[in-house]
Amino acid sequence: MLEIKVYPDSILRRKAKDVEKIDDRIVKLLDEMAETMYHFNGIGLAAEQVGILEKLIVIDLRREGKNELIELINPVIIDSEGTYEEHEEGCLSVPGYYDTVKDRKKWIKVKYLDRNENEKILETDEFLSVVIQHEIDHLNGKLFIDRLSPTRKMVFKKEWKKLQKEKEKAQ
Repeated sequence: MLEIKVYPDSILRRKAKDVEKIDDRIVKLLDEMAETMYHFNGIGLAAEQVGILEKLIVIDLRREGKNELIELINPVIIDSEGTYEEHEEGCLSVPGYYDTVKDRKKWIKVKYLDRNENEKILETDEFLSVVIQHEIDHLNGKLFIDRLSPTRKMVFKKEWKKLQKEKEKAQ
């Protein structure tokens, strides 16, 4: 299992690089990322969140009680439309904090490679589109808290300090 980097770790603000070659190391990393995501009950994980600056994402919304792992290598949103309804987001790298994000696209078309080096196109207008956008943000050094309004960012800072104090007391 991999260690999840937690805000304000500076690696979370760096941009990931394209995966040049899909080899055994990348396949093993995808497997370890999925294992880590499942362990922490996440629904998405970008390589950046485990300290690796490569464009890799794993997602599993676990619909109807079954796993449906999606692996995205070098994902790029090539088209998008509309605005998704307001919704609450959280993040394994910002544990314990959830807030409303308003500016996600409703529909996206994303191009990526799978672990077998096949180029794929995925179109979605469901919650999956939000999760993909959230994870691609990670690859660009952006967190969901960066999408909050100035007022909500101030609330986050206050709440985050409180969460950290509670965490220190528990240790």
